[in-house]
Amino acid sequence: MEKMTRTQVPLLSAYSSPFVLLSALGINILLFNLGVTAGSLRLLMLGAAVPIGFSFGRIIYLRRSHAEILFDDRTFRVHQGSRDVVDGEWSDYSMVSIILDQYGRRSLRLYKSLNGDHVDLPLFKTNAEPQKFRDHVQSLLSRPKTRTLSLQPVEAS
Repeated sequence: MEKMTRTQVPLLSAYSSPFVLLSALGINILLFNLGVTAGSLRLLMLGAAVPIGFSFGRIIYLRRSHAEILFDDRTFRVHQGSRDVVDGEWSDYSMVSIILDQYGRRSLRLYKSLNGDHVDLPLFKTNAEPQKFRDHVQSLLSRPKTRTLSLQPVEAS
């Protein structure tokens, strides 16, 4: 299966910044209680707040908001965080288009019928080039569908 994904830096920094501040505050209180009030050791120890806070923010980001689109020639699956949001088979859909939401973000919309059900794949959360991916999906949808024959055993006489 191929995977399309991208780290959403603004969202990651939104998750990380409170933890950076909390870890800096905790380190500052610890240093004050130990009697370290000045010097390069204090700055070095306070600098550790960034990787500590970033690590906690990254863990939460990966569990809640990180998006991946996994696909092959038959199926697709969209993961957001630790859960599956959408999955399906390309053969269930007949048309594809690129849509923009109210914020100008691109998604790929798969239609089961002209006015029927549809599924949106959030391309703006991945590294996908929308037009190229739409063309690829269109080629998957327009491929002739092969029927699988169910062979029945025959008794020889």
